[in-house]
Amino acid sequence: MYKIIFLLLLFPTCGVVNVCAQDPYFSQFYANRVYLNPAYAGFDPGTTVTVNYRNQWFGIPDGDIGNLNNSYVTYNATAELQLPCFLNTPNSDVGVALLFFGDNAGTAPLITRGGGLAFSYSQKLGQRYSTKERSNLRFGIQTSLMQRKLDWGNFIYSDQLDPVAGLIGPPQTLNLASGMYPVLNCGVIYKHYNYRRNRKVMQLPSVTLGVSLSNINSPNIALRDAAAEAFLPRRTTIHFGCQIKKSKRRPRTAPVFMSPQVRFDSQLGFRLNTIVVGGYISSEMFYTGLFYQDNFGSNIPRSGFVSGGSLSRNTNALILTSGIEIPNTNLMAGFTYDVNLSGLRTNNTLGVIEFNVRMNFRGDGKRGCSIGIPSDCPRINRF
Repeated sequence: MYKIIFLLLLFPTCGVVNVCAQDPYFSQFYANRVYLNPAYAGFDPGTTVTVNYRNQWFGIPDGDIGNLNNSYVTYNATAELQLPCFLNTPNSDVGVALLFFGDNAGTAPLITRGGGLAFSYSQKLGQRYSTKERSNLRFGIQTSLMQRKLDWGNFIYSDQLDPVAGLIGPPQTLNLASGMYPVLNCGVIYKHYNYRRNRKVMQLPSVTLGVSLSNINSPNIALRDAAAEAFLPRRTTIHFGCQIKKSKRRPRTAPVFMSPQVRFDSQLGFRLNTIVVGGYISSEMFYTGLFYQDNFGSNIPRSGFVSGGSLSRNTNALILTSGIEIPNTNLMAGFTYDVNLSGLRTNNTLGVIEFNVRMNFRGDGKRGCSIGIPSDCPRINRF
């Protein structure tokens, strides 16, 4: 019945009125960096491969299958390459990323598939105190080709439901697809590294500030091009973070890092807004984090419909995350569990789970360096 209700609501809006969609969301946003901001393409030295998987509200009951079905599944894979010393200039580099993306909305399902390319350019802005302090500015652009499909053999029209006889006639096959539509994103990141230790216990922080613009061209993603228009609205993302190193009290103990993070997303003319506040605590091989996600907007009706369009937003949630780096490798794995605090709560949806795996391949086999990269280059950056 959940699928029937979902499609009965979806089909009329596809054929009659204009609708607006919302971008999929990842809780581990710094573990899915190119999706967060295309300026992150090729951020780490060498080659980096990242895979993300998100299963949202997997405990929603289904009349035919039961609980624990794949309600809303989103996944993507990214392969990045850093090209250092671009045009023989030691203060700049170029990054390239190849991306694949998929999203299944409901067990029907409404499927979104696509892939794209991202390019970034990084320029050092200056360096002081030898190698102890430096900053750079990164620019990125991404272009993708996407398509949405709805292919289901159990669609039931409203006039087939009789209050006495029940279902009249067999279910119908619904096969709809949008055209291949382009999506254009861009972004900029300022990052300041600081390796100087002050006289106190804490080391001076390294700071990251980024802004990205998604769906710049507002593509038409309608499933029935001749009957309606459904535009993917532009999205603005602002992310800020810093990494503070706590000095080692014992020479043989691994240092501890604290990384406060803030992310703000706004879509559909500041009517869909999401802010995430929290941070990580990490050591040599482990990290753990806690975040709070809050949603707010203007003129959001409870029914979810406004001005002839469909409107929804993410639920408020408490995000628990942890991860591990396999010793003597550059392989990292992360896990996130979202505890929903509003809307579809955890007690009837079982929350949201998310997995991330990232592998970095260095050019010369050394842990901290790649071919053409100075020996003092930083390790794989987690956040």
